[in-house]
Amino acid sequence: MSNVKTTCFRFNLDNPEHARAWTYLKQLDKSVFKSCNDTVIKAVNDYFERYFKTVDDPYFENRQREDRFVEQIVSEVGKSLVSEMPKFLASFMLSLNTSYSVQAPAQNTVNEADNTEDSYEDYIDTDFLGG
Repeated sequence: MSNVKTTCFRFNLDNPEHARAWTYLKQLDKSVFKSCNDTVIKAVNDYFERYFKTVDDPYFENRQREDRFVEQIVSEVGKSLVSEMPKFLASFMLSLNTSYSVQAPAQNTVNEADNTEDSYEDYIDTDFLGG
C-alpha cells in the first residue's frame, strides 16, 4: 500500500501571480533544484512555518532582521580587529622594550639657538600610542 498523495495545481496565466509562479516552476535549474515537486514542497513548508511563527510572535520578522543586522556589525568589527591587531601587537611589543621614566626639567629653559622654550612633550615617551 503506497502512502503517496497526488494533487493538481491550476495556473491562470492571466493572473500575474500565477504566471510568475508558472514561469519559476518551468525555468527551474535542475543542477540547483532537485525537482519541481521537491521545490513546491519546500516552498509550502517554508511559507507556513513563517506564517505560523508570525501569528504566534508578531515581532518575529523584525527580530530576525535585527539579528542579521547585529551579525553584520559583529562581523565587521571582527574584521577590523583582525586587520588592526598586528599594528597593536607591534606597538605593544615595542613598548615593552622601552622604559617609561619621565625626566622633568629642573626649570623652563630657553634654548639659545632658536629662542624656544622646551615643552613637556620633549620629556614624555609617547611611542606606546602607536602613531
